Formats: sequence, structure tokens, C-alpha cells
Amino acid sequence: MLERQNLIVIVDNLKRSSQLYSVGLEAYVGAVVVEFNSIDDAVDYLSTNSPAIILTRGTFDQRDAGVKFSQIIDQSKLKTNLIIIGHTKVSVHEATIFEENVEVREVIKKCANFLGVTAKAMAEKDVGDYYPIKLSLLCPNLVLVCPVYKKNNDLFDKFLDVGNKLHPEIMTILKSSGEKEIYVEAAHRLKFVNSISFFLAELMADDRLSLEDTILFSNNSYSIVRDAARRMMISPVIIQATEGNISTMLSITQRIPKLNQILKMTTSNVNLIFKHSLLTCFVGSHIIDKMEWGNSEQKVKIAFVSFFSNLLLSEDEYVFIHSDEDLEQQGLSDKERENVWNHSLNSAKIMSKYYTSLPMGVETIVKQHHGNRYGMGFAHNPSTISPLALVYIISDEWVSLILKSEKRKLNLTRSESLSIIKSKYKGLMYAEIIDALNDLTI
Repeated sequence: MLERQNLIVIVDNLKRSSQLYSVGLEAYVGAVVVEFNSIDDAVDYLSTNSPAIILTRGTFDQRDAGVKFSQIIDQSKLKTNLIIIGHTKVSVHEATIFEENVEVREVIKKCANFLGVTAKAMAEKDVGDYYPIKLSLLCPNLVLVCPVYKKNNDLFDKFLDVGNKLHPEIMTILKSSGEKEIYVEAAHRLKFVNSISFFLAELMADDRLSLEDTILFSNNSYSIVRDAARRMMISPVIIQATEGNISTMLSITQRIPKLNQILKMTTSNVNLIFKHSLLTCFVGSHIIDKMEWGNSEQKVKIAFVSFFSNLLLSEDEYVFIHSDEDLEQQGLSDKERENVWNHSLNSAKIMSKYYTSLPMGVETIVKQHHGNRYGMGFAHNPSTISPLALVYIISDEWVSLILKSEKRKLNLTRSESLSIIKSKYKGLMYAEIIDALNDLTI
């Protein structure tokens, strides 16, 4: 049996998910990765190979893959570490088990730990002047963040520059000419691999997936964009991922008729911030349907606002802070307090600086989403702001009440929640918006 100290076998029936782990493991860990989308094919491979790690999705094709590979490791006495993502009956004593919404970097860090690879060692590793990227890891329509090269004997010829797009026709030409790899300058390898990872995460949220998987992958894509925004590392790929995610959020709200259905599909597998954004988009879209001035253009705007409003909050729980009183009760440090106080303004600034194809006025609505016209702090019962900002404020408030009651395992009726909102937001403009919630299908 062939043993490889840096061999990792990935078993996943979702091709893009498998690609996402593969590209990261090869670049960051220096692993040799073999991918399988079939449990049986992977089992055959293991009869003659002993990898250092098996990374598998927990359950697919109506089988518990984790159990199967755990049995093989035990029966064949393999010196193999098992990592399982998602539901499985395998004990935590037999494998490393992650939830479905685990961030890719956490899995890569665990693999690096098993292989004894440090970040410092990988950063200092000599990979030559040019680093190869397998064509199988590339994605059509990927926007290039650095130049790419083809190898011609011992020379490297540039054939696409930064900002170019890998059109499907180019991919076809490369494959038909027998190319198996393209190359990037060694200094750009991690930046390029990051761009592939971001793009893959966005691509995975599409209509061919089940609603549950669509929500899960949108959640992961949101986390990637959020991390990039907080580190001010907005790239063309991040912008593309953002637009894809917002489109997917809108699609989800149109495909799911009831609020409770989304709540059931967004359990512990989905981060609180994304869950709040998705539910607010759903509720806001419903309210717009009831407004005389409401149209599809306004729904697109509410989706953008739902996505960006809380993107820069440093902690998920801060999404429940809606007033000066809420802020005081948190007992935050000066830095955390500043993060909450200015997050509306800072989100609007990021939108204006990096995003050029925004619906008209959404930066203003994001800046006003806590009632303050200037994006700093909170305003009590605001009125001199955009009507769509008022819709967002009520949607945000109602979703927060639902999520807080869910977290505390309390039963909050519609009438109770609406009574709380009516006592806080008074006036004819608010009354019309709040009344629309009476017809929301729960």
C-alpha cells in the first residue's frame, strides 16, 4: 500500500465544494490532493493508498460517508486522520467533526496541524519563480488578480493580464491544446489562490442546489465577503461574490413563501449575521409588496441594504443593538463601542468607494438604517429619512425580536411583537409599514 505523508483524499459529491478545499490545501499546506465525488471510488483508491488525511462530507447519496471511512481506517489499521464535515454517526473520538458552516480556513488549519505544516514554513517554502495552478481548479469567468503565464519549454509567456477574465472559450482552448496547468508568479500565488476560493464560494450558491445548500453556501460566501470588508481587502472577485450573494438572497426570498421555512433552514448551520440579513431581506420584500410605491426595483434595493447594513459589525451579537440604551447595556470597550456607533456610516463608505454598480440611493439607506441621517449612532422614532430606510428599520426590528426570542427559546406571538414595535415607532408612516406585517405568512 502506497503511503504519502502529504496526501489528502477529499470525498465530496459537490464539485465546487471539493475544489474549494483542494485549491486551499495545495497552496497553503503543500498537500497532494486527490478528489472523489463517489464514496465507492474513494474506497477502491484506499485499497492501494494510505493518505495522511481523508476529508469527507458527512452524509451524501443517502449514506453516512463518515462511518464508512472510519470503518476502513480501523479495519485496515491506516495511519490516517479522518475529518468529517456535516452530520455523521461517527464519534468525536474517532474523527475531527466540523459543522456544515465551518469556514474553509479552519479545515485547512486542522489539516496543516495534522501534517505538521506551519504558516511560516509555507511562506518561506521555495516554489520557484512561477507557481503552477491546475486547470481543474480554475473557474470560467474568474477575474484575474494577477498576470497568468503558459510554460513554453523553460520559458514562461504571459497570456492574460490582471483584470482580464477567464472566459469559457479561453478555458476550452487551454484544455484542447493539452495544457494541464497555468502559472502565476510565485509572489502572487496566495493572492491568486484566494481569488479562486472567493469565486468558488460565490458560485456554489446557485439555483441547482437544494434550498438548504443554497442558504449554507450563501452563508459561507457572506462570511468571506465580510472578512474581506473588515480587512479593507475588496477586490474584483469580492465584488463579484457580493453581487452573486445579493442575487441569491433575493432568489431565496422568492422561492420560500413562509418565514418559518427560512427559520427552519437557518438553524445552527448559519451564522447569526447572515441569518439576520436574509430574514430582513425576506420581511422587507414582503412589506414592499404591500406598499403603493413598492416595485421590484425597491426589492433589489432592500436586498442590497440587508446585505451591507451589518457587514462591518465586529461581533454577531451587536446586530441586536438598536438604541443608545441597548449600547449602554452592553458595557463595550471604547473600540467596540466605536465599531457599533459608526458601522452604518462605514458600510456606506465602503459601498461608495469600491462598488460602482449600486442601485441609486442604497448607500444613503445603509447610512440611515438606524435612523440617524448621518450614519452615526441611533435616532429615536426617526422620520426625516428615506421611506425605504423606514421599511428596513421595521424589518430589522421585527427580525431581531424573532431571533432574540428564538435564542432564548421563548414563544413570541405576532401580536406581542407588533405591540412592542408599535410602542417604539409612532406615526402614520410607521403605522402603514407595521400594518403590512399583519399579512406576512408565517
